[in-house]
Amino acid sequence: MAQISLYIDDAIASKLSAVAKANNCSVSKFVTSVLTERFADQSTKYELKRQLLSELRGAIDDATLVEPPEIPWELDAPRPTEMFR
Repeated sequence: MAQISLYIDDAIASKLSAVAKANNCSVSKFVTSVLTERFADQSTKYELKRQLLSELRGAIDDATLVEPPEIPWELDAPRPTEMFR
């Protein structure tokens, strides 16, 4: 198991100790829970977004939601050809 050292001022250390004590756990366990929640939150947001997109894909049955027909090249706006030489 990895270990880290935190260098924080006395005021923050006091608050951290008080919150950990109020949660009936050690400071180490409290900091670990906060970090775990923070990092899990980031990956969970990404995972939920990916899952939602995959579940919604094709979920609407609507005949008006179709790919438009290809526009003929002849109707495209004229462009100067010297740009592409």
